[in-house]
Amino acid sequence: MFVLSPDVPFESRTESKLAQHVEMENLGERFRQFQAALRLSAEEQADAEESLSANAKLSFEYIFFIVLSAVVATLGLITNSAPVIIGAMVLAPLMNPVLGIALGVVRGDLGLLWEGLKTLAVGLAMGFFIAVASAWMIPEFALTAEILGRTHPTLYDLFIGMAAGAGGALGQARRSVAGVLPGAAIAVALMPPLCVTGISFALSLGAAPVTDVSPMAMVYGSTLLWLANLAAINLSAIVIFAMLGFRRVLAAETDRKFRRRFTVSAVLVGLITLPLLAFLQQTIDRSREEKAVRALLVRFTHEVLDSESELVDVRLENEDPSTGWRRVVATVYSPRLPEREEVVVLREELERRLGEVDLKLTVNPVHSYRENPEQGSISDRPNSVAPSPR
Repeated sequence: MFVLSPDVPFESRTESKLAQHVEMENLGERFRQFQAALRLSAEEQADAEESLSANAKLSFEYIFFIVLSAVVATLGLITNSAPVIIGAMVLAPLMNPVLGIALGVVRGDLGLLWEGLKTLAVGLAMGFFIAVASAWMIPEFALTAEILGRTHPTLYDLFIGMAAGAGGALGQARRSVAGVLPGAAIAVALMPPLCVTGISFALSLGAAPVTDVSPMAMVYGSTLLWLANLAAINLSAIVIFAMLGFRRVLAAETDRKFRRRFTVSAVLVGLITLPLLAFLQQTIDRSREEKAVRALLVRFTHEVLDSESELVDVRLENEDPSTGWRRVVATVYSPRLPEREEVVVLREELERRLGEVDLKLTVNPVHSYRENPEQGSISDRPNSVAPSPR
């Protein structure tokens, strides 16, 4: 049985509910006005679709710029030159077929969808093999920070891909904001991680000696990065194209052919979403692991070594497929070198969180001075500790 609360008069509750209802209606009306302002006219949609369809087709110009961007990106990665890599991002035309795929999904246009997939596959294959060939042709090169930085995807990369995909889709559809396209191409950065995959694959085949990092782990990390970027770009572009009104162009069709095309498109959206969700869960787990690893190393640095010690760098790498170990690389500045047993205890603590660990801890001894009006002291650089057997 419904019982009125004696604390609040019935009229007050009625007025409050009425005010909430009016507020919700106003909010819905503002949202509908925003949608109407964002939606493109039929003429604008036709122009945008023509441009997107033309850009999604395989052409000589597309292949030419794929070759240029792959060569520039590979050389920029090997020479550790960020400006050169940015130039490769601007040259790379990989965004065009990705947006064509998204529009094909929204419109239920299988022709555009398959054309975009074919063009994208050709671009990815060419970029990969050019990077592999370049890594074999260069006599010697070291693993640079630009290469290693694209083997550890994070949650930030996922959000960057989604934001850049939304900007690229809106820039292609609306001519008034076409100036955002170069910035979107730079933010997406599909070609550099693809070239890192090619370089890593060449290293796994013996193109150059590698000691500190597993080439196959680099292949896995870089591949995960550009695959997740592709999925993020597609999903955000699909949302933008739907908001612009492209899905309404064919809304009146109810024939069997349209329903079949829409069903196939929905399945493809699901297939695109799966790696994105898997990547999201993996990056969340990885962020938690990195936070736990850093906390352990900070505690080891300050409590075990010395209160004035400093953790300079820490890196958690992917699991090595050949051994199943997780590699942890850390650098510390300290006035005291640790004992071997202390490092073993640290590794065991890491293994309780990560499983089997390959720990590489570099401790750089330093002179630590302290001077004030009352006292002065110096912590001398310690002698090297001879390694003890396990």
